[in-house]
Amino acid sequence: MALSVRDRINQVPFTPGVYLMKDAEGEILYIGKARALRKRLRSYLTNKAQLPKLTILMSKVADIDYVETPTEVDALLLEAQLVRKYQPRYNKELKDDKSYPLLKITHERFPRIHLSRNRTDKKALYYGPFTDAKLLREAINLINALFPIRKCQKLPKTACLYYHIGQCLAPCIKPEIEKEYQGAVQEIRGFLGGGKKSFVDYLTQRMQESSGELRFEDAQFFKEQIIALGQLKKKRFSIKKEDASVALSATLDLKKRLQMATLPEKIVCFDVSNIQGDQAVASKVSFYRELPNKLEYRRYRIKSVAGINDYAMIQEALGRMLRGLKEGRETFIPDVIMIDGGKGHLSAAAKVLVEEGFEDTALIALAKRFETVYSAKTGQPVEIVRNAPALYLLQKVRDEAHRFAITYHRNLKIKMLRRSVLDAIPGIGESRKKILLENFSSMEEIKRAGPEQLAGLPGMNTATAQKVWAYFHSVSS
Repeated sequence: MALSVRDRINQVPFTPGVYLMKDAEGEILYIGKARALRKRLRSYLTNKAQLPKLTILMSKVADIDYVETPTEVDALLLEAQLVRKYQPRYNKELKDDKSYPLLKITHERFPRIHLSRNRTDKKALYYGPFTDAKLLREAINLINALFPIRKCQKLPKTACLYYHIGQCLAPCIKPEIEKEYQGAVQEIRGFLGGGKKSFVDYLTQRMQESSGELRFEDAQFFKEQIIALGQLKKKRFSIKKEDASVALSATLDLKKRLQMATLPEKIVCFDVSNIQGDQAVASKVSFYRELPNKLEYRRYRIKSVAGINDYAMIQEALGRMLRGLKEGRETFIPDVIMIDGGKGHLSAAAKVLVEEGFEDTALIALAKRFETVYSAKTGQPVEIVRNAPALYLLQKVRDEAHRFAITYHRNLKIKMLRRSVLDAIPGIGESRKKILLENFSSMEEIKRAGPEQLAGLPGMNTATAQKVWAYFHSVSS
């Protein structure tokens, strides 16, 4: 005797995956994804306020099939592949609605991947549409972490951080790696179009194929990516019970290392950025349960500090946040406050916490040189081994704070240049001002540059360079 739909749903596990609703003839009517398959499917039976189309759909469903996946991100990608393959009639809205996000592989010499909501570039490759923009961004981040393709929108002149940490082949400085780069792009295309239920399944298959064809270097690459994928998951999650309740392993590890009574779920980090005291800024990034909470990011233009004084700049920014919390202008109350710096930065920040009445908040600093974590509670380094999940989390938060501060500082410099003395020089418009800003950190450096050095900059010529040189030297004479 055939099982009823309700009985069939009760056999489905509480795991991430994709479900396929079928009619009595076995035709696939609808394909969906879920974080917890049984919970999602039960909602079709218990929701009394269903839309008419869902009521019609459920009246035709005779059987439900499913595919388990390791993560919800894998489920999202598999859902899109299966919808594209089977074209179920009740997924029609998903296929036609242009508001759903797509994964785009750009049509460039060195392609990159990103989220898009239209297909305006006819030469690009598109995958999807997908039903969840947040999960799609997670998938893109995962692909970027596993395959060494460029993340930058425009190729820079020098290699960025991703090259130095092994996550980019750096076509910006090594155009000769085009063949290797295109190979990485082909692997991404192979996974996205291959119908595999998870990243690890695809990588395992490619490793076995490469080994069987005696392409041992390729096999080693795929093996390393499988290991990297496992480390990414291990650093993020730790399964505690069979019902798939999840505990954040790095947060638990940090609680232990800092000897805290409660879980440090909310972490903020401060960083400052300035060049010789010019256009000094500070940034605050906020993380909740190991993920960035960008609604709580803040930028602070330093107002009370003259010259180069990182300690005072940290004190100003931290004090502004703490006063905001006391006055109700800020609502993200951190469990841990981290400073990008060493013991001196930590001591300066600790004084502000005492002054503002937050001395009970955990305060730490992460020093760049040896990646040493200092605690204000003990005044000593915290014992954290190099591969500890807690250290990985703190480094991620610190690096994001640094990126956020640098971006703000660069934007302020660009705005400053638009109102700079360069406006008085004939032949210097917005484009050339931007070029000068990118190549010199101050007006004093531009003044010291000779006509030949100025003329060698992109977008400059001998005549304009001579005008710039003459302007500064006639003014000073």
